Parts: sequence; C-alpha cells; structure tokens
Amino acid sequence: MRGLTATFLIAALALTACGKSPYEYAGSNHKAKVKTERSNRAVMVIPTKKVSDGLDGARAAALFEATRHCVHYFGTSDIIWTIGPDTPDDQLPIDGEVVTFKGECAA
Repeated sequence: MRGLTATFLIAALALTACGKSPYEYAGSNHKAKVKTERSNRAVMVIPTKKVSDGLDGARAAALFEATRHCVHYFGTSDIIWTIGPDTPDDQLPIDGEVVTFKGECAA
C-alpha cells in the first residue's frame, strides 16, 4: 500500500509540473502561453517571453505550446498561422521582451 501511495504521489507531482516549465532552446528558457477564448479554442494568441535570448527559441516555444494545445483540443497538430514561426523577424510584433504569435488550429 505504501508503495502504491508513493507512486501516485510521484505521478501527481509530475503532472503538476507539466506545462509549467519554460521551453529550453539552445541553453535559454522561453516562456510561451497559449491564450484563447473559451467559446473558440481554435483561435490562439501565444505571447512568448525572453526575446533577447533569441527569436529562434521564442519561435520554437510558441510552436511547441501551440501544437500541444491543438493536439489536446482538436486531435491535430495542424496550425494555420497568421503570425507564426516562419514570419520574418522584421514583421514580428515585439514589445519589449515579448513577441506575440497568432494562429488557428486546423479542424
């Protein structure tokens, strides 16, 4: 019984850590969070922090979080980007340390 309780405790701790850690890319941590309206989970805005650590890491973090969101809610990793990882640097909306990506899960 004690072993089973320990197993559940470890599993619960692992689950609570999921999605809380920043995305690590080339030694830098980038925090990205998908934001949607409850009435339409397909349309996403993904603000991604730590731009000064590199746009490639910010792009990768946004893509990772968006893909996870779409798979979770729609069962597909297909995303139609308005402002996405392939958007040229000079066209990205950057405000201080935050770059914001926008897209929609393809259903």
